[in-house]
Amino acid sequence: MLIKIKEGKFFEGSIEQSVLDSAVKSGLVFEYSCKTGQCGVCKTTLLEGEVFELQAQLALTEQEQLAQQFLTCCCAPKTDILIDSEDLQTLHGIELITLPVKINKIKRYVENIIEVTLRLPPNVDFKFIPGQYLDVIQNNIRRSYSISSTANQKLISLLIKKFENGKMSEYWFNQAKENDLLRIEGPKGTFFLRDSSLPIIFLATGTGIAPIISILNTLDESKDFIQKKSFALYWGNRYEEEFVYEPVFRKIKIQLIKVCSRPGKNWKGDVGHVQDILLKSSLDFSKFAVYACGSHAMIQSAKKALTKAGLLGDRFYSDSFLKNN
Repeated sequence: MLIKIKEGKFFEGSIEQSVLDSAVKSGLVFEYSCKTGQCGVCKTTLLEGEVFELQAQLALTEQEQLAQQFLTCCCAPKTDILIDSEDLQTLHGIELITLPVKINKIKRYVENIIEVTLRLPPNVDFKFIPGQYLDVIQNNIRRSYSISSTANQKLISLLIKKFENGKMSEYWFNQAKENDLLRIEGPKGTFFLRDSSLPIIFLATGTGIAPIISILNTLDESKDFIQKKSFALYWGNRYEEEFVYEPVFRKIKIQLIKVCSRPGKNWKGDVGHVQDILLKSSLDFSKFAVYACGSHAMIQSAKKALTKAGLLGDRFYSDSFLKNN
């Protein structure tokens, strides 16, 4: 079967392979994140032809299905099809690889949040776009973590939050030590900065701040980047001690709004859910792009509310943190 996209490109599809996997095999890159049908990032519109499900499209509503939308990670072509997807050329040349790594350092911020830095093998160049994530593999347990370091750094940094009764959390918080040997697979995901000519709102919950740290630090380090529009970062956590990152930049300017949902008596910042605090602002969302990373519930709520408040649907970029313990 032939799969075409609106910009004129086409590639071969198969009834045994998802549209997303067929695109990757052909050298094209579509929007995606979880690849399990839960986040909805890979949603597109079927303009011509038919598709069928290979796995449940959990993130798709009945209304979206009636509007001929489907998830490219979940469906295969039944006939030749034309879809409303974009080839993300920025990610061309970024190769998915598996590498051995060693733990270089473990820094404990608070009881339930650590930063792990990983050391690559000598002479290995791990190329990624700021905002992407990787999988860490330890004793056949695989978990995904966003990269908080920049591509210019020699070490890979990850912010990791503890999940109660989590198998990987048990390793990270009770067993892991420097020089442990692990494997990584990556980079993955299509969460990256698209257009810095627009005013930008970054929206994060918990360790969803990690890829945003990578994006912002990369801009700050860049000799070529000149900030022309405003940046704002809305960051939400349950407890005030979980705000473990304080941005310090050489040249970029950003407004930081911290939102705590379970504050202590001395908390002086905003209280509630981060997306609700953003919606209370007097911003004209039609002029902004939003980059959201964190809990799946926050992202789904934010996207629905912000588009209703005027944000253009194609200016909401996200990376959901699904259960990852």
